[in-house]
Amino acid sequence: MFEKSHLDAFFADLERSHGESSDYDRLLKQAHLAVALSDAKRPLNDEFDPVVVQLIERHRPEV
Repeated sequence: MFEKSHLDAFFADLERSHGESSDYDRLLKQAHLAVALSDAKRPLNDEFDPVVVQLIERHRPEV
């Protein structure tokens, strides 16, 4: 389960990599849903941008 430190790193990484892009708001919305689904151990399907999926995989806490 994502804890505050994981979330801080995840969203900082997203902002650092895409904060200036026109897609940032869309990616941010997807990121919130992706975190919730990841915590519920649900698969992330094709609805999610690959950027979001990659960040989830990078920052997902070890079980």
